[in-house]
Amino acid sequence: MTINVALCAWGMSGREFHAPLIEAEPRLRLTTLLRRSGPDGSEPAGVRCVANFQAILDDPSIALVVVNTPNELHFPMASAALAAGKHVVVEKPVTVSLDDARALMAHARTADRVLAVFHNRRLDADYLTLRRHLESGDLGDLVEVEWHYDRYRAHVTHKRWKEDDLPGAGTWFDLGVHLVDGMLNLFGPPLSVTADMDSLRRPGAATDFFDVRFRYPGHRVLLRSSTFVREPGPVMIAHGRLGSLIIRHDSADPEGDAPSALLHTERAGKVVRETVPLEAARHHDFYRNVVDAIAGRQPLAFGPEGATAALALVLRAIDAAAQPAVDCG
Repeated sequence: MTINVALCAWGMSGREFHAPLIEAEPRLRLTTLLRRSGPDGSEPAGVRCVANFQAILDDPSIALVVVNTPNELHFPMASAALAAGKHVVVEKPVTVSLDDARALMAHARTADRVLAVFHNRRLDADYLTLRRHLESGDLGDLVEVEWHYDRYRAHVTHKRWKEDDLPGAGTWFDLGVHLVDGMLNLFGPPLSVTADMDSLRRPGAATDFFDVRFRYPGHRVLLRSSTFVREPGPVMIAHGRLGSLIIRHDSADPEGDAPSALLHTERAGKVVRETVPLEAARHHDFYRNVVDAIAGRQPLAFGPEGATAALALVLRAIDAAAQPAVDCG
């Protein structure tokens, strides 16, 4: 079984994420790239470049279309691919509106095609390590999880769809949806949300700072990001009634060779403070699962239902951030 794949953009996500993962899955073959400006020599050998999306839709040899284009194009391009009888992988967020997400989900059901959403952060080492220690009971009853998606980008890029105040733009919509998806898969729907969002680099532009807090019956989840973090701290901090887990992307030990996590807990009445290894990332599982779902061998793990639920919470947080602050004077 070999599935021919078309990739709809050759930017960072195409070059660094999708193409390598497609190449690593033996049942997939990347045959076609959408390159409106024409090839530049960076494309994988043997891959055909086409100048328009219709050429992909009209090619009966292509069974899977990867829509990794700007967010506002996800809905029209994924819809057209489904209508052409293709299976679809769409980048996150699934769409920029709930109505579109629901329509796309219904379209996939009617067409009897697989529609997968690229929520690959659920396969990151950080997420898998947190899940391991939650399941092991090392933390006890959870009190708080703080999740960061920080970076240092003092200058605005040329990408209007990421930087201007447009539907689906900004770090909360583009990156925060990863954190919301991970939260939902670990803890389910929250009870309430409060949020603070801002555009720090250019007032009135897209969000580049967020501090969003979801409340659960027994704990809280804090999702934070800023584009002015030159010295990164932990990417994940989890506190429970028994212990704490702190995960860094740079090793806490200056002499360390690899990222690790610090676990401070209690076992059999004895306090334990130790460095623990991160789980191995499992990014290859994404396309493996997509192929298995197309073949009917396995349920789709990255379907539109979960992606739509994450989108709904992203939009609820935007509404929460728009509420007037309480005057402390």
